[in-house]
Amino acid sequence: MSIARIAAIFLLTFFMSLPALAEGQRVILVLDASGSMWGQVDGRAKIDIAKEIVGKVVSTWKPEDELGLVAYGHRKKGACDDIETLIEPGPLDAGTFMQSVMALSPKGKTPMTQSVRQAAEALKFTEKQATVILVSDGIETCDPDPCAVAEELEKMGIGLTVHTVGFGLDDQGAVAQLQCLAEKTGGISVLAQNADELETALKKTVEAKPAEPQPEPAPAFNLTGRIVMAAGVDQLPQGFDTPSWEISRAVNGEKGDWVKTEYGAAIKTNIEAPGDYLAIVSLDLAKTQAPVAIMDGKTANLDLSFEAGLISFKGEMDEGQPLTDGSTTWELLDSGGNWLATKYGPEAGFFATAGNYKVRLSLGEAKVEQDVAFIAGKSEQKTVTLGGGAIDVSAVFAPGGPPVLDGAAIELQKGEANVDGKHEWIATSYGSKATYKVGPGKYRIVATQDYATGFADVDVKAGQVAAVEVSVNGGFLAVRSEADATIEVYAGEKDISGNRKWIATDYNGQFNKAVNAGTVHIIAKKPDGTVIGEKDVTITAGQRSELTIP
Repeated sequence: MSIARIAAIFLLTFFMSLPALAEGQRVILVLDASGSMWGQVDGRAKIDIAKEIVGKVVSTWKPEDELGLVAYGHRKKGACDDIETLIEPGPLDAGTFMQSVMALSPKGKTPMTQSVRQAAEALKFTEKQATVILVSDGIETCDPDPCAVAEELEKMGIGLTVHTVGFGLDDQGAVAQLQCLAEKTGGISVLAQNADELETALKKTVEAKPAEPQPEPAPAFNLTGRIVMAAGVDQLPQGFDTPSWEISRAVNGEKGDWVKTEYGAAIKTNIEAPGDYLAIVSLDLAKTQAPVAIMDGKTANLDLSFEAGLISFKGEMDEGQPLTDGSTTWELLDSGGNWLATKYGPEAGFFATAGNYKVRLSLGEAKVEQDVAFIAGKSEQKTVTLGGGAIDVSAVFAPGGPPVLDGAAIELQKGEANVDGKHEWIATSYGSKATYKVGPGKYRIVATQDYATGFADVDVKAGQVAAVEVSVNGGFLAVRSEADATIEVYAGEKDISGNRKWIATDYNGQFNKAVNAGTVHIIAKKPDGTVIGEKDVTITAGQRSELTIP
């Protein structure tokens, strides 16, 4: 007998030998339609064998049991959200059901864990008993922890059972995942690798008998809770930590002393003392709260909704030019402009209570802000265009001359002066080069080396880089005098009152700093103020001037 034939018999027998369903049971079949299902078993594609077996199962389905169909990986490549409920659980229409099965064409990834979750939710597993049958030939490629999800579903559901069939598996990690999904929910897991193992598994499955129901022990908890995204939308957004449940004493309806914190979309916990409490549930920026009364011998149940939405933001410098800088900053503000949270990177997601907010995108000194609305139960993507540019600055002593030294300051200022004639400071860098990422507009770049300063004005266009050379228009002045002398440097020309403008002072008989080009007047003095000597010297931009006094 061929391996393909044995596989067909095995799969059919597996379905027929599952633990007996309760009368009127609702079942969903989750069928793997990922790209690997084109793999061959004895010359036949696994997907074709699976379709054949499903047809035989459907032909013998009991009319009192409802059946639905979920498939994954059948519409697009590389997508973890390619999960589709093709048929809602209900009375079986075999023709319609098999039309959906036969139309499947494997393409994509293996999000089997979320497919099981989606099937369980379609079965309303938190309200009544539900059975999910998963047929998969590969390892989970989207969810990092199928076991954790199975455990979470088991805690949330009234009587959820997941049975798994591993078909043509050669990955022990996949085997472990399928076994865990079944074991955590009280189901059975069967594998088919070769003819001998199929025969052994077949016998084991045929002989399997449903476990006798055991009475549930008295609950060791007096508080259960469940939180959903919004009314009618159970699934919480991925990519965030699990929800936190902060339980505190309630004092006149307000938060009192903290009691404990639990984590998860569903919780079961025990509060030691009866009384009035307040549960505050948070996930990212979404928050809701509810009072709860704990009484002896009873379990309090909280079924809550965040009534929140998810917006995933993507930044671009200009239209069609995505941001890639990891220092990109996203700030979420309330409608009044008050800061709520900051996240970093070219993309960022916020999960927030429904309402109006502002989002601010920043990169360097470039900023843009826009209004956004979070809608309860809605997940959406938005692109925010920074409309920014950049300024590449080179600071030199003279146009085309040597660069300034490492300690030089390069200051970015607003291009328009205020009422006092001053330009507002924005940022400062040090060295001979600097790059500023800014929004479109006019700016002034001021470069300073010691006592030499120069500036350049620049007009930045969106999506462009403006290259600017700023000259401090200065040279180095090197003066030597007696060891304990004070060196004073003044402007060369006197003002109308006969005074010279002070430039700089240095001590210990020497001065070695950059000053602006032009004539300067130098005075060397003893510690008691006696003048040792004074001289005029002309400073040339980009050059060094040396002198000794006397």
